[in-house]
Amino acid sequence: MRVKNRKTIWNLSLKSFRASGKRNLIAVVAIVLTTVLFTSLFTIVMSLNKSYQTYTFRQIGGYAHGTFKDVTDKQAEEIKGHKKVKAAGERIVAGIIAEDAFARVPAEVSYMDENNTKWSYIDLKEGREPEGTKEIILDEAALELLGVTPELGAEITLTYQVSDKKQNGGVRTDTFTLVGWWEYDPVMPVHYINVSRAYMEQLERDVTGEGLEPFRRDLNVMLSSSLDIDGTMEEIEEDLGYQRDDPGADTYLNYGVNWGYTTAQAAAELDPGLLAAMAAFLLLVIFTGYLIIYNIFQISVTGDIRYYGLLKTIGVTPRQLRRIIRQQALLLCGIGCPLGLIAGWLVGSGLVPVVLARTSLETIQTEVSSSPLIFAASALFAVATVLLSCGRPGRMAAKVSPVEAVKYTETGISYRKERRSSRAGIGGMAFANLGRNKKRTALVVISLSLSVVLLALTFQFTGGFSMEKYLEQKTCADFIVGNTDYFRFQANGPESGLAGETVEQIRENTKEAHAGQAWAVPGVYPQVWLDEEQFRSLSFTGSEEQVNQELQIREKRGDKIQVSLQAEGMDDALLDKLTVLEGSLEPLRDPEGGAIALPVETDDYGTPQMTEHYPKPGDKLTVTYVDEWYYADSRTGEPVTDATPEEYIQYHIEKSHDVEYTVCALVTVPYQISFRASLMYGMDAIMGTEQLKADSGEELYSLFYMFDTPDREAEEAAEHFLAELTKGETSPLMYESKALIRQDFQGFRQMFLLLGGALCAIVGVVGILNFFNAILTGILVRKREFAMLQAVGMTGKQLKKMLVTEGLLYAGATVLLSLVLVFLLEPLVGGMLEDMFWFFAYHFDVTALWAAAPVFLLLGIVLPLGVYRGIARMTIVERLREVE
Repeated sequence: MRVKNRKTIWNLSLKSFRASGKRNLIAVVAIVLTTVLFTSLFTIVMSLNKSYQTYTFRQIGGYAHGTFKDVTDKQAEEIKGHKKVKAAGERIVAGIIAEDAFARVPAEVSYMDENNTKWSYIDLKEGREPEGTKEIILDEAALELLGVTPELGAEITLTYQVSDKKQNGGVRTDTFTLVGWWEYDPVMPVHYINVSRAYMEQLERDVTGEGLEPFRRDLNVMLSSSLDIDGTMEEIEEDLGYQRDDPGADTYLNYGVNWGYTTAQAAAELDPGLLAAMAAFLLLVIFTGYLIIYNIFQISVTGDIRYYGLLKTIGVTPRQLRRIIRQQALLLCGIGCPLGLIAGWLVGSGLVPVVLARTSLETIQTEVSSSPLIFAASALFAVATVLLSCGRPGRMAAKVSPVEAVKYTETGISYRKERRSSRAGIGGMAFANLGRNKKRTALVVISLSLSVVLLALTFQFTGGFSMEKYLEQKTCADFIVGNTDYFRFQANGPESGLAGETVEQIRENTKEAHAGQAWAVPGVYPQVWLDEEQFRSLSFTGSEEQVNQELQIREKRGDKIQVSLQAEGMDDALLDKLTVLEGSLEPLRDPEGGAIALPVETDDYGTPQMTEHYPKPGDKLTVTYVDEWYYADSRTGEPVTDATPEEYIQYHIEKSHDVEYTVCALVTVPYQISFRASLMYGMDAIMGTEQLKADSGEELYSLFYMFDTPDREAEEAAEHFLAELTKGETSPLMYESKALIRQDFQGFRQMFLLLGGALCAIVGVVGILNFFNAILTGILVRKREFAMLQAVGMTGKQLKKMLVTEGLLYAGATVLLSLVLVFLLEPLVGGMLEDMFWFFAYHFDVTALWAAAPVFLLLGIVLPLGVYRGIARMTIVERLREVE
């Protein structure tokens, strides 16, 4: 028979809740802090993610989810009509300006529709979008570089390089009317100069009339979600009947994903190890919160066990008892969770600007996330933690019989047991008290230890960032100076080279311990001849069909295939910076040694890739230096005409000379002293400077000048000199230095130190609260017992000494267990962190333990005395009469 007694159970739960005021306060504080822990972490992580994404979008130039590249009118309409495309925006680039005023940050002349303009962070400060044939809008910084005052109707004359699909449209000069401008964002990669559609259509008619191809038209899209952008765009492509594997097919349609979205990066880069580490850390935090609240409910149920026994005598079922405890837990959640959510968000939002101020993200406005997901996830974790925590205490209350409940003490149900007599002392009593409920004592010590372990792991993580590893990866010299073209991956001739006068000026004004230059051959790249297997190994980024197509159009000598060679001549000082995998670099130092070294591709961690496919030391390579050349029709061998289809255009060497080299070494080249860009279906090589100059018969041009200083004082002086030498938007020079990289690293490290410090503070407070809960609830539960001890002769001083001893035993056990856990976790945590972060060097450190030990020991003395002082205000008789 079912009895409608939910209201009665609710009344019992509510009255019991009101009667446990002090314990409820402790539980609410624990729930608040646990919720603060979750909310502040989620707020910081999501705010940093939002700010990082915005920063990356501005570096990329926009926040569209993805781009369908080089689309036709038909393809654009089909894509816009697909159900998964929320919005689309068109962009057509007409040309680029990369000289004079725009030497450092280039400008792109392009047409953008309304959507694309918005997605590119163009918010007009004054004016409107261009409509007339010669109307234009651009940013304020570009206007300043051009010497134009921002005024509507101002005349602007621009000379730019027209860019069709092959980037060879010649130079064009036009005069435009300014109809709008916006504030420049220094993070953007280019200056946007936007023209009207009418101008773009007229320009396209002009260039196609001159025999060039139409401009490339890209369609940026916003999807319904940023989750799995790559998969969604692939699905759109397949639904419309297109593919991107065979560029020669009519159905070919390529696309790109905006890698600024962290969801896109995570899909590409999040490995199982990182996921496991994140899950383990989150579980550790949840388990720490769980143990805090679990201890409170267990002690609470223990204190009220007689009350629950009496309820069972009047007919309350085990299920109803569990509901009473669960309802009380939800009432506590209803009070603690909202307070924790608000406090956690305030803590997180307060820390985000401070964190960003220590990173390069300070260049953009801080974006504090107030996503509902933060509050929903935090509340879910907090409520789940509370419900899990009250589950076992609820089952314990439900199982105990009324008779057992009346006789219940902390040791549980009493059974006769033969005991040996021993001399009782204060220390012995304190130790025995902890042993009365071994399970509760163990849980308290474990929960306290987990807080300390979490503190120690956070401290070890934030202290393990290695400046040496970071510098080793990011640079190989104190200073590298070059033309802006070199740092923008556009060094392709003497005009991109570093002038000898500039190098002399640097030498005269700096102290150098180690210095040298890198050199390149002007004009056409030399050619090297490889077998098919070697050619295919160099073409791992292309599909098999693309590689086969490339093989058909390449010139051959017997079974050897022609490949362009990026030959970098290095002075001896630069050769010292290379890492030799096989062979020796000594032959390169001989101008007549006939030696060549081959750089090997590496992954992001500097690990050499596919070395088995490279020619070995001792192998011979023939390099062809081109004296005269032209593009030929592969069908006839004659020079191409405007009517020659693209697939038949073949690079042909008319006059050249060959030089045979011996491979002396396979090496890895630091990115900072390489060409910084690779040739598609090409190969890199290192030679001695004098040998490359003699063999090529050309006057080499300097890619960059590299030097190390003898000491920190000389380094600081050189830094100041180069900053002055390269300052200004129009300077043709740029430089990289260790000081700038150190500055970036320090900001990056400080960000994690601050985050780690905040986490340590929250975890530390949680640990202290847990300790306080253990002491306070333990004393509150035993108020009547202490009164009985005092009634039979124990003095207040002795009682306080016993309580302090208990506190010190808790503290000592916590520190000891924490030390053991940290030692056990050391090999796992250290290896995992070093695998996850290439700049991390793990050092075993127990500083956090030694810092926590005196705090816990002090609390072990102070807390028991403070709590006892509170209960001692009641007389012994009042405490004996109190019904728990």
